[in-house]
Formats: sequence, structure tokens, C-alpha cells
Amino acid sequence: MASDSMSSIFEQINNLKKPVMESTKKSPEKDELQEVLSNISEEIKRVLDENDFTQEDLCRITNMSQSNISKIQNRKVIPKIETLQKIAAATHTKLVISFESKEGEE
Repeated sequence: MASDSMSSIFEQINNLKKPVMESTKKSPEKDELQEVLSNISEEIKRVLDENDFTQEDLCRITNMSQSNISKIQNRKVIPKIETLQKIAAATHTKLVISFESKEGEE
């Protein structure tokens, strides 16, 4: 292949736009999910503090791994309702899930 042809091919490649990856796009749904996960994390921290429990204590009481509890608290995983119920029972609290109006939010 001629040098000019190769140069033309490389120029075309360099001029191609890189596709935007889906994971880098922010969506309102992802933002809302992150807010929910943040609230869950804060609530777990609150009930642990109120009961003077550590993550290790919670692991022992719930038979959950420390890694899983840490991932929930660090918003790395979406916990199952059953998992949240285990945590609620272990911390002598009641799991409450509610839907609130978004009216007036901007």
C-alpha cells in the first residue's frame, strides 16, 4: 500500500469521533438512585451509631459478610429489601419505605 494511502487511512481514523459511553452519561434516574442509596447509607450509619454497633457487630447479628455491609454503606450495591429488613431487625428498628410527592422540587 502506498504511503499516501496509509496516511489517508490514519487521518480518517484520527478524525473519527469517539462514541460517548452510556455509563458516562448522567441521567435523572441515576441521580435519583444515587440519592436513595445515599439515604440508605446514612440511615444504616445512624442506626448503627444509635445502637453503638460496628459493622462487625452487624455482621455477627445478621450473618451477612462485612464486605456486603461495606458495599451497601459505600453505595456500591443496591441492597435487597430482605437485606434491609435484616438490618432493621438487627438494629431494633422498623424498615419504612415511602413514596413522596416530587411537586415543588426542581
